Amino acid sequence: LSSSWGINNRDDLIQTIYQMTDDGHANDLAGLYLTWHRSSPEEWKALIAGGSERGLIYTQFVAQTAMCCGEGGIKAWDYVRMGFLSRVGVLNKWLTEEESLWLQSRVYVRAHHYYHSWMHYFSAYSLGRLYWQSSQCEDNTSLREALTLYKYDSAGSRMFEELAAGSDRFYATLPWQPLTAQPECPVTLKDVSDL
Repeated sequence: LSSSWGINNRDDLIQTIYQMTDDGHANDLAGLYLTWHRSSPEEWKALIAGGSERGLIYTQFVAQTAMCCGEGGIKAWDYVRMGFLSRVGVLNKWLTEEESLWLQSRVYVRAHHYYHSWMHYFSAYSLGRLYWQSSQCEDNTSLREALTLYKYDSAGSRMFEELAAGSDRFYATLPWQPLTAQPECPVTLKDVSDL
């Protein structure tokens, strides 16, 4: 976690989860996704007219994926990663199971608000990963290619092939429903109880 996330201890982990749940990579495009869903086609065209070439590439990506992602856009990318960090926190003995469950329940409330099924959530996650990966494109040509052709890097391609090939697609067998009971915030997480 240190080299890829800059997380070296419990406090780093909790602060990363706290900040990235609502202010992660998805925020870069959140306004565009929301605007696409709330604008007429004419308003959308006026909004994107006259922007930079790079900005136009991103607005085209949003326009092409907005129906798939919904108003939540690619927030699922951040939500899945925060769930991952919550579990890794338990493995590293930085979090208890109770703390991890509470953190994940806070992420789930958001996910359930924005997405209506596991497939919807997965679609937004996969497009979020593509967006995150594209941030490494140095020029507009490679950025346009990555986002227009939905071209994942080798790690992304491998991950999605394994997910699609698995006969035990757990996300498809678990019901997508609200939590019946919200766990109480552990006293040890009182500093982030507003998550």
